Amino acid sequence: MLAARLTDGTTTVTVTTTASESQPPTGPAVAELQQVMTSLGYYDGPIDGVYGEETTAAVKEMQTALGVTADGIYGPETHTALKDKASSITVEIQTALTEYGYYTGEIDGTYGPETAAAVKDLQTDLGLTADGRFGPETAAAFNEAVASGEIEPA
Repeated sequence: MLAARLTDGTTTVTVTTTASESQPPTGPAVAELQQVMTSLGYYDGPIDGVYGEETTAAVKEMQTALGVTADGIYGPETHTALKDKASSITVEIQTALTEYGYYTGEIDGTYGPETAAAVKDLQTDLGLTADGRFGPETAAAFNEAVASGEIEPA
């Protein structure tokens, strides 16, 4: 059985899937996990909802990076470590957005509506699609704009 609760800051998905001994777990929770790991750079396979060898290998890689037992099973220990890492990254994003005048809310590690709105404002200023997600494209454009002086601390 695989139970996963994944949050990307705006959406939480909780799904439980089961598997027989001969078939790997499948379902929407696995697809969501694959998508999260793709976004984080740990997984580059198909988003097919199958917890097969590629997904297991990616989970092991992510677990190693998170400093938890690298057993390839996305369980409570991995979920907690990933959640803690996400919170830490969100604090960094909120701090940078505050420094550059985009965010005025509490620096709390929660990627909520205020953080997403600040990211949208930043994305608009950078000429990017304003989706409120601070992904690799936004990070690269932000770093480039800071380095070039296009945007400056508030």
